Amino acid sequence: MERYFTQPYRFIPPYRSSFWYMLSRGYVTRTLRKEHGVTQVQVEGLDHLRDSLQRKAGILLTPNHCRGADPLAVGLMAGQLRQPLYFLASSHLFRQGRLQSWLLRRLGSFSIWREGPDREAIKESARILAEAERPLVLFPEGTWFRRNDEVMPLQEGLGLIGRQAAKQSTRPLVVHPVGVAYWALHDPTTAVEARLAALERRLGWAVQTTDVVARLEKLASALLAVREIEFLGKPREGSVDERLEYLVTSQVERLEQQHLGRNHEGWMLERIRRVRQHLTRQLLEGKSAELRQAIRRDLDVLLLAENLNAHSLRYLTAHPTHERLIETVQRIEETMFDNEPAPVVSLGVSVRVGPALDLRAARWTMAELRQAMQQQVDQIRQSGPPGAWNCPVPVPVPRARETKPLAEPVICS
Repeated sequence: MERYFTQPYRFIPPYRSSFWYMLSRGYVTRTLRKEHGVTQVQVEGLDHLRDSLQRKAGILLTPNHCRGADPLAVGLMAGQLRQPLYFLASSHLFRQGRLQSWLLRRLGSFSIWREGPDREAIKESARILAEAERPLVLFPEGTWFRRNDEVMPLQEGLGLIGRQAAKQSTRPLVVHPVGVAYWALHDPTTAVEARLAALERRLGWAVQTTDVVARLEKLASALLAVREIEFLGKPREGSVDERLEYLVTSQVERLEQQHLGRNHEGWMLERIRRVRQHLTRQLLEGKSAELRQAIRRDLDVLLLAENLNAHSLRYLTAHPTHERLIETVQRIEETMFDNEPAPVVSLGVSVRVGPALDLRAARWTMAELRQAMQQQVDQIRQSGPPGAWNCPVPVPVPRARETKPLAEPVICS
């Protein structure tokens, strides 16, 4: 997928007619089934959202983002509510062809530029909230992580949108934390073994005969060693997660020094985005073809670092559920081939809307919003899939845990 462009970014505004949106349910359901393997959808907590709609509040919905199917799954709420939604979507998605751009707009999406402050997108988002035009869906993790059970750290832009909306209107402004989690509708072991066999043959190996988790660990270690040789000259010792962290950190530090003149601290994804923003701006400055090629090589390294940063073998081995097996093999395929992999088995998805939080509240933080989102995911996992789906007996889910608060800025003041 093309992500970086030499043409200047142009804001794509929302398409305000709901005609196409309300006709899209069949298209959304079909796309979920054919492209993502999602054949069952459960939506819970709509009464919370109906209450906010009846109050004529400006509504922000903040789902976790674990798969590419998430926007479509969340969008199906609109049919049950008979209420269209808006979605804030990365600008590069609108540049993959005229048909895709047309469809995204008719499905309620408008653009935001990931590579720097996008005043138009923030202004439009704040206006939508202030006028309560439609509920606005924003995925505050900023990208998907293939972590079916874990909400990752959130980005800061939501706070700015909330503050601007609060200045424009006296109406109630609320945010509903939303949990999204997927269920394997069939035991995926045989299908995962077949995907692993294809990857093992691609490496020139004989098909391995150990259990699935051990094969995934061995394959992940081997593929990581290839990258370590590429960037570091030789494979490192240690666990897969320790080696992943070292490889990502070493390459981000190298590019920080090269392009920003110093190393930064903080969450790795923020550091990656800081360098990426610098490089994508350089692409727009009319550099020579040779320099543009060098910039694109460094952007490819940052994309790899972002993908590797989302891998975690500990996530799998701590609790190898059916869903985590699927996520792990698909994340490996995604990193190798730079596309969203084909479904492994059919999936069901549960979407749970939590109680409203006051966007005008003075002292709650993004870390607390992350905890509220995590609570929705935990409740989905604890409740289990609907019995009518006849899912295979799941590996027991550990007790819900609190997400450790992070030092993140206050959302509104």
